[in-house]
Amino acid sequence: MAVAPALPDPRLRLRAATPRDADQLRRWRSESSVRRFQPLNDLSTSQLRNDVAGQRMADLYRGRGEKFQWIVEVDGEAAGWITLVVSNWEHGLAEVGYALSSEWQGRGLMPRALRLLLDELFSRTSLERIEARCAVDNGASQRVLEKVGFRFEGRLRGYFRLRGERVDNYLYATLRGD
Repeated sequence: MAVAPALPDPRLRLRAATPRDADQLRRWRSESSVRRFQPLNDLSTSQLRNDVAGQRMADLYRGRGEKFQWIVEVDGEAAGWITLVVSNWEHGLAEVGYALSSEWQGRGLMPRALRLLLDELFSRTSLERIEARCAVDNGASQRVLEKVGFRFEGRLRGYFRLRGERVDNYLYATLRGD
């Protein structure tokens, strides 16, 4: 895949995903470049709409809720998404996942988007540790995490099944104090 040219300082922002984004999320999730390293379930637009409709961003700041999603926008255009899954509020533990649509990949956008989100999470919530996992063959995702300050913590053997085969993942994490 050819690397897309860098944008000359695009305006990047995150906004909470809404039910209106469900069809776009379904299209992005079906792109081969997005599915290449992660086993995304084939969800219908209505399933994605219900999933997003159930999130309450206010709960994130109250230390409640489990799953939150944001849309990454570049100069007002939707480019991808970030998902946060809180596994334990008492211990401040969560996991982040992300993807950009094919046309926006390779432009250095995701490190900026993740940094925006991490700054928000560590300044306004009780989260203390945020993990991320990526397939061992996904060098681009590894570089994103390292640019943002996630630290490599180990290899998770046979972490999930992708196209019928067990795939190892790398575990990364960042702490509030990093």
